Amino acid sequence: MVSHERTDNPTFRLVVKGLLQLHDLGRRGQDDSPEAEAVRDALDAPISILSESEQERAQWLSEDLYSISDPHDSATQQPMTAEAQLGLTEAVEARQSGEFDRALKLLRRWQDYISPALLSYMRGTVWLEADYPEVATVFLEHASACEPANGNYRALYLIALSQFDAEAARTHARSILADPEDWAPVVVVRAADVVLGQLQDMSVAESVASSRLLIPALENAVSRLEHDGDSAAPVSIYAHCVTLLGMCYELQGDVNAATDWFTRGLQHSPDNDRLLTARGILFYGKEQGAIADLERAVNVGSRLVWPYLFLAHHFLSVREFDRARAMCESGLKMEGSATAKSLLEEWRAIAQAELGFPPNSVREAFESAIQRDPTNDLARRNALIYEQTRTQHPPRPTSQWEQRSDATVRQLGLVERRYSLVA
Repeated sequence: MVSHERTDNPTFRLVVKGLLQLHDLGRRGQDDSPEAEAVRDALDAPISILSESEQERAQWLSEDLYSISDPHDSATQQPMTAEAQLGLTEAVEARQSGEFDRALKLLRRWQDYISPALLSYMRGTVWLEADYPEVATVFLEHASACEPANGNYRALYLIALSQFDAEAARTHARSILADPEDWAPVVVVRAADVVLGQLQDMSVAESVASSRLLIPALENAVSRLEHDGDSAAPVSIYAHCVTLLGMCYELQGDVNAATDWFTRGLQHSPDNDRLLTARGILFYGKEQGAIADLERAVNVGSRLVWPYLFLAHHFLSVREFDRARAMCESGLKMEGSATAKSLLEEWRAIAQAELGFPPNSVREAFESAIQRDPTNDLARRNALIYEQTRTQHPPRPTSQWEQRSDATVRQLGLVERRYSLVA
C-alpha cells in the first residue's frame, strides 16, 4: 500500500469486508459458527484473484485483527528501548509518506514494545490515511477501549466512523453530547463536528434547533479546557471549539455572542485562520476590521477559500484590480464549493478585463465561471457586457459591471463557509 500502490480494488475491499465480518464474529465467540464458515468459504474466490501484494496485505490484516480479538497478555510486554522508539518513528514517517505497508510491517516488528492501545491507535491511523476507515474504526475502537481516558483515541475513532458509517457516527455523537461530562473535551468537539456536518442536509429551522442543543456541551468543553486543562488535547482543539460555538450562536442570530466567541478564541490563538475568517465574514461590509482579519488569514497561509474570495470582492470594489486578480488566483487553488469557484472565476475575468488582459484569457475565465455554476447569471451578463465593450473605444470596461453588494456576498459566505469550518 505504498503511495503508488494505493488500491481501490473492489475485490480487495470485498475481502476486507469479509475479514472484518470474521473479526466481529470472533469477538462474539462465534469463530467456529456456520456463519463464520460461510464467510470463509465466500472469501476463497476473491482472495484467489488478488495480486500477490494484496493477498499478503489481506493475510497480515487478518493476523492484526486476530491479535486484538483476545485479551493482551501483559507478560509479553517489553520495556521500550531506544531501538524500538526509532522503529516507531520510522513507522510514523512511513505512514506520512504514504508507505502504508511498510508502516504496518514496522509496527508488527516492534509490537512487543508498544502498549496495546498505542499499537491499535497507530494501526488505525495507517488504515485511515490509506482510505480504509472501516478498518481504522476497528483498531481505533480497540485503542479507546484499552485506554478510555485518552480522548484522542475516541475522537479519531469518531472521525473514522463518520467516514465509514455516517448514521452510526451521528448516533454516537448525539450520545456523547447528551452527557458531555463523561467525555474528554476533544471528544465533545469532534462529536459537535459530526452533528454540524449535517447542516447542508437540514432546513434552516432544523439547523437552528440542532445548533442550539450543541451550545451547552461546547460551553462545558471550553470551560474544562480553560480551567481544568487537557494536556492530551491538541493545541488547536480550543480554537476549533470556540469556532463551533461562534457558529452556533451565529445560527441563532446572536451576532454579539458569535463575535465574542470568535474574539475570545483569537485572544488564545491570534493566527487561527478559521477564527479570523469567521469574524471577518461576520463583519464584512460593516466594519473595516473585517478586511484586516481576512488579510491576516491569508498572510498566515489559510487553506480556506473564503478569505481569498472576500478579499477579491473587496479589491474589485475599491478598484485594486491586480490585487483582486491575485486573490482570485490564490483562492482557485483552494478547495471550495462550485459557487465559490464560480465567483472567483467571474471576478478574475473582470479584473483581467480591467487590466487589459488578452480577450481569450478574459473569455476563458467567464466561461469557467459559468461552467462551474450554471446558475451564475451575473457571470453571463458580465460576459455579455465585456463583449459589448469590445466594440467601444477604448475597449476597456470601467464601472459597467453588474456587481454583488457587500451584504449579498456576506450572506453567501455566512451560509456556505460554515460547512468548510467544520473539520
